[in-house]
Amino acid sequence: MKGNYTHLTMYSGINASGHGSGKMSLGKSIKMYLTIFILTTCIYMALYQYHISQEPFAASDVVKHQEKSSSYIASYLWSPISLLMANSSSNTINQSTTTSTTTASTTTTTTAGGTVGQKLGASPASIRMVSLAATTPTFVSSSSQLRSGSVGGHRKTAGIRTSSTSTSTTTTTVATASGLATTTTTTAKTSAKTSAAATPTASHKENAHKTRPTFVAASEPPPLYIITPTYRRPEQLAELTRLGYTLKHVVNLLWLVIEDANATNPLVGHTLDRIGVPYEYMVAPMPEKYKQTKRAKPRGVSNRNRGLEYLRQHATEGVLYFADDDNTYDISIFEQMRYTTKVAMWPVGLVTKTGVSSPIIKDGKMVGYYDGWIGGRKYPVDMAGFAVSVKFLKERPNAQMPFKPGYEEDGFLRSLAPLDNTEIEFLADECRDILTWHTQTKKNAPAQALNRTHYKNTNLEHIDKLLVRP
Repeated sequence: MKGNYTHLTMYSGINASGHGSGKMSLGKSIKMYLTIFILTTCIYMALYQYHISQEPFAASDVVKHQEKSSSYIASYLWSPISLLMANSSSNTINQSTTTSTTTASTTTTTTAGGTVGQKLGASPASIRMVSLAATTPTFVSSSSQLRSGSVGGHRKTAGIRTSSTSTSTTTTTVATASGLATTTTTTAKTSAKTSAAATPTASHKENAHKTRPTFVAASEPPPLYIITPTYRRPEQLAELTRLGYTLKHVVNLLWLVIEDANATNPLVGHTLDRIGVPYEYMVAPMPEKYKQTKRAKPRGVSNRNRGLEYLRQHATEGVLYFADDDNTYDISIFEQMRYTTKVAMWPVGLVTKTGVSSPIIKDGKMVGYYDGWIGGRKYPVDMAGFAVSVKFLKERPNAQMPFKPGYEEDGFLRSLAPLDNTEIEFLADECRDILTWHTQTKKNAPAQALNRTHYKNTNLEHIDKLLVRP
């Protein structure tokens, strides 16, 4: 029994020892195969990433972000070499992006055209309007003094500020007696703000030469003389400011501001200086006999007659126009009227119950007038609805405006006789458009007195000087 037990024990030990040895061999095999698999996978991914890094990126890949897949992320985790490849790729992307940005900035700093505007009294050089394809024109001019003659009034100067330009291409059309001759001129200027590194490419230079035709006046247009009567009231400075900034868009113009007063007002002069339109500021008080009447007063008549007197003394050519400061004007009407040979007319909106005052045109000829109040007038038109040639006026030395309320326009046009209806020019698309409006500003009561004790040493003391008192 004892021998058998010993033999059984030894047999059982052998079996146990063999079984354990088999498990250890299997584990080592699995580890070896896993190690080989992992190393093979790493080498494969490293080679794959190296191959990808050597391929050029498409243009779209530079702009758009790549989508990160699970295999893409795994490759970064397994292979240190791929990280180096990725850094190299990102540098390539950054360089491409920088190149794109530089190209964009180069495009931005390409040509910009400009327009040269001249006012009355400026150099007789051409008034040029330059345009370029796909660019915004800027206004360019040298600073010049714009002065007018003086007769009992103020002589003021208006300046035109200068803005810098880059390369420009101009197309010039010169008006001649026989017709229009077009000449194309290319001028290159370098802006001080353009970066030296931003050099235009060949394609940019080609685009710079693609311009649209632009009409350019070869000489100054005929001058305009705008006669504006005014008088002291709460709305005076506001209305002069509004009209002044409209006239500022018109070239070769002299603004005759004539006040119904015995002396000029420094506030009016300061306002006109600030606006910057070439002007003459004069006074022409209403005669005392008309001030005393209880009926309607002929307002603005003495002012306008003073303007006519000024033109007879100082003007030789051009066109005169009575522009009240409470009206509204489309600036295109000023460019149309400046070529008037004798008398020109056009519609005026917001006049009387008809809503408009206008000549009636049929088959290209005037057959009458349309107005809410005819009143036996030969020329039932509004003050803002006609312009007169200076030469035509000077040929009629007795022409003036009568002191007759409601008949000022009719009386003045009658004094220009002989004037036939066939000699009248019709503007604003042959009187089919409205470019001036008789708007009239709402009347405002004078400002109440300022409590100077309560508001002493404040800004209100300065503002108070600008207000009209009873």
